Amino acid sequence: MFLNDTPASQSDTAYADLREAILVGRLAPDSLWSDRELGARMGYGRTPIREALLRLQTEGLVQILARKGTRILPLLKKDVQDIHQLTKALELEAALTVAKRDDRVELLAPVLQAVERMESAIAVEDRERWVVADTDFHFGVVDICGNPRLIGLYHAQRGLTDRARFFALWLRELPVRSTQEHREMYDRLVAADAPRLEALYRNHWERTTNELLALIERQERGRGALGASVPGAPPKGGEREISREDTR
Repeated sequence: MFLNDTPASQSDTAYADLREAILVGRLAPDSLWSDRELGARMGYGRTPIREALLRLQTEGLVQILARKGTRILPLLKKDVQDIHQLTKALELEAALTVAKRDDRVELLAPVLQAVERMESAIAVEDRERWVVADTDFHFGVVDICGNPRLIGLYHAQRGLTDRARFFALWLRELPVRSTQEHREMYDRLVAADAPRLEALYRNHWERTTNELLALIERQERGRGALGASVPGAPPKGGEREISREDTR
C-alpha cells in the first residue's frame, strides 16, 4: 500500500515494510524485538533491519533499547495533543503563505487532485485510498509554501501524524465531513480568503484532534493501551497482529 515501483536499497524497503507494519498495527505496540527476530519475521538481514530501525526511531515509532532490543511505541494521548498542536501551527502558516502567492492556482493543482481522490474514495467507501489522498493534501499544501525550514520541520513529524491517521482510519465514522472540509479549504486557498481559511483550518484540526483523543480513551478503557491492532481493518495476505510471543 505504501511502496512505489522505483528501485530501492534493502534498507529502504525494510524501512517501508516495517513502517507499514507499525502503522496498520501488525506489529503490536509495547512488543519488544531483537534485530534477529524482526529480520526473520520481515525477511531481511540484520543490517537493513538495523538501518531501518534507526530511521523509525527518529520518527517516534520505535525505541531502541541498549542490550534489550527494539520496542514498538504505542500512540498516547499526549503524543496526539503535542503533535497536533505543532502540525496545526506549521500547516496553518504554510496555508496562509500559499494563499498570498500569485501562482497559487497552478501550485495547488496536486492539492486539488488530492481532494478529488478523497471524494472518489469516499463515494466507494475506500478508506485506504482516502487516507493516502488525505496525507497528500496536507503535505501538498506545506510543500509549496516556499519555506524550506518549515517544510523540513513538518516532515520530521510524519511518523506520529501518519500513525494517528492510520489508527483512526478504521475506528472513526466514514470521513464524509472531513472530505467536505478539505474541499472548502482548497476553495479558500484559491480564493485567497485568509480569514475563512484560518477558521476552517482551526476548526478542522480541533475537531479531528478531539475525535482522535476520544478514540484513544475508548481503546484505553478497553485494554489499557492503544493501538494493538486496528479494529475493522481488513487482513492483508492473511496476516494478523504480530507480538513477540509469535517468535517463541
